[in-house]
Amino acid sequence: MTNRMHIVSDKGYHPVTRWLHAGLVLGVMFQLIGALLMAHPDHADTGRNGLVMNHEAVAAEVAHSEHEANELGKFFMSAHRTGGTVVAAIVLVNLIWAVVLRGAPRKRQMSVLGSSRHWHEALSIAKNIPSMLLGRIPLPEPGNSLSLVFEMLGLLTMTTMAVSGTVIWMLWDGPGNTVSAMAETLMGVHASVAVILLLYLVGHVSMALMHAKAGDPVFNRILPKRKRSTAAQGDKL
Repeated sequence: MTNRMHIVSDKGYHPVTRWLHAGLVLGVMFQLIGALLMAHPDHADTGRNGLVMNHEAVAAEVAHSEHEANELGKFFMSAHRTGGTVVAAIVLVNLIWAVVLRGAPRKRQMSVLGSSRHWHEALSIAKNIPSMLLGRIPLPEPGNSLSLVFEMLGLLTMTTMAVSGTVIWMLWDGPGNTVSAMAETLMGVHASVAVILLLYLVGHVSMALMHAKAGDPVFNRILPKRKRSTAAQGDKL
């Protein structure tokens, strides 16, 4: 049996959904790449949370941070901060769109995470992924429970990244400055969630490519600019 979809629809997502999706993809990719190039702080508690280090230790830590924070690293640090603000705004709009404005219960929205039916169906589909990869059974139809749950979990992951990053910037003054113990803890959380987000992106793109190979015009449905020949078929939420 080949990985051919039973029902292939070229009906595009709502324009708001498509543009928000594009913004998230580009923004998150920029943030992940920038995180590898930016200047990273050395960790030391400066007393912001009530614990004061030895003054000589703090001075040495700051000097080392200033040395490591080269101009290119500072640039990407600033870009990461600005990019994080933009991505946080997109995530906020996406959350509002997902929770409030998407209409019918069957559409993609945050409520699927509280649905035992969606979770049961998602787990059933997940168990069959190896067989799908081997081409033994067809891929599930678009809008299945696994894709809905996976999308909303990804959105929550991005929200965690945005919130933790915002709090870190409130606690840390940037390159050349040491960080408090709380900021250091949040940086650890931020980095761990970034790994989860990277795995999510890999899985998300991999499944999209599998659907495209099986004949599902998934990219034409989700890209902001669709092919003229299919655009007239209408959009869905």
